[in-house]
Amino acid sequence: METLDVPSVLRQLPVSLLFKKCGEDRIYSSDGFQQLFGANASSLFDDSSIAFYDPISKAPLEADANPFVLGETGGALCLWVRLKTNLFTFNCLVESKVVNLEDGNWIVLYVRNNADELSGGSNLSSVGKHLSFHQLLTNCSSKLINASECEVKTIIDQTLAAFGEFGNIDRCYLFEFSNDRTFMTNTHEWVAAGVTPYINELQNMPTSNMPYFMDHIQEGMFKVDDVSKIPDCAAAEREEFMREHICSILCVRIMVGGTLYGFVGCDIIGSPYKWQSYDVEYLERIGEILGNTLQNLVNRKAIASMQDALLDANKRLEHLANIDGLTEIPNRRVFDTTLSEQIKLSRAKSTPLALLLVDADAFKLYNDNYGHVAGDDALKQIAKSLSNSCIGKDDLAARYGGEEFAVILPGVSKDEVHKIATRILRNIRRLGIFHEYSAHQSVLTVSIGMACSSDGKDSPTQLVQRADEALYRAKSAGKNCAHF
Repeated sequence: METLDVPSVLRQLPVSLLFKKCGEDRIYSSDGFQQLFGANASSLFDDSSIAFYDPISKAPLEADANPFVLGETGGALCLWVRLKTNLFTFNCLVESKVVNLEDGNWIVLYVRNNADELSGGSNLSSVGKHLSFHQLLTNCSSKLINASECEVKTIIDQTLAAFGEFGNIDRCYLFEFSNDRTFMTNTHEWVAAGVTPYINELQNMPTSNMPYFMDHIQEGMFKVDDVSKIPDCAAAEREEFMREHICSILCVRIMVGGTLYGFVGCDIIGSPYKWQSYDVEYLERIGEILGNTLQNLVNRKAIASMQDALLDANKRLEHLANIDGLTEIPNRRVFDTTLSEQIKLSRAKSTPLALLLVDADAFKLYNDNYGHVAGDDALKQIAKSLSNSCIGKDDLAARYGGEEFAVILPGVSKDEVHKIATRILRNIRRLGIFHEYSAHQSVLTVSIGMACSSDGKDSPTQLVQRADEALYRAKSAGKNCAHF
């Protein structure tokens, strides 16, 4: 009696089957399987390339987790998996049965690629599918509405994954254009189990290399059912898609602020797929959600930038209001405020407070003979020397007016004040600012009036008046000196 050729018999069945003899590795497929998954007589389908993955974790189902092994060792099987061949990748419902034949036992997998068949084999109505998609949109939108910038990236990834799983798509991604649209970058990508990711390769890609794609996406959409049929005028782009094993591609543009920001897209790997009107509608809705989210981010950044600019402007205004424009040390306004505050602290803490009034000697003669530019430069040098001569953290050197400066010295005793004044006199002489009309070695000098308050009972006006009177005595004593 002739032995039954099991592979030939099962291969001819119109149902979608994968099968193998128990204990052997070779996997066979039925004609129904190949037709269901888009293969045909001319397709280079290879049964040995079949692999199974967990659709959630994307982990390969190998060894004891392989559906063939589970079906052979664990009895009847009903499992949802991601099935990959060299031609296609799909989410599938797999059921198993062990068939006892003359030449041995065969494990047969019944494979269905429609998730809707989970409920007794009847497809969801178009209304039901539409409602399911709107639920997906609602979930994604609610997460994105108030998401912070750091949260948005994760939520966009989750949105692409949810859409990819809902539509049984192999790859979903988001690309963003540079401001001048000369480059585009893959910023987010989700891939199904067994699909190669390309996000790391698709960074800063020149858009000039994809003119055919750019012409279409700028108009709103790039839709290709069969990549191999892209015209020869776009041969380079066709080859790039084929290099990434893309058979069908659908992309819709994302607009932000009325300009082209980027695009969201999805790919089918392995075999061509005819995009349906609902595929386009669904992806456009995803694009709108992402566009609105990115618009919100742009708006937030613009507001934050305006706030930063306002803070900087306020700081500059405060600087202008408090700093002398010529010498770049605190001005009279800051001096008056600081002196009042330090007198109150001196009174409250019973600590001493000293004030110096510093005036450049014979400065009118200096200006008249060397010019106002030289005079301004001399004042700058004096101001810098005063600031360097005051070393207390609360000391303040300010421009009081004209060629006159003031120094506030909190917590400084009368003996210490005289030492500081002497140091100031010495440091300004060492500047060596030539002044041939000076009576002191032909260099610019200053005179200093000193006043001290040990109990804080002096008012600001009284303390300034005492320092001013002391300055007059220093001038009368021959200048280039300090007096109380």
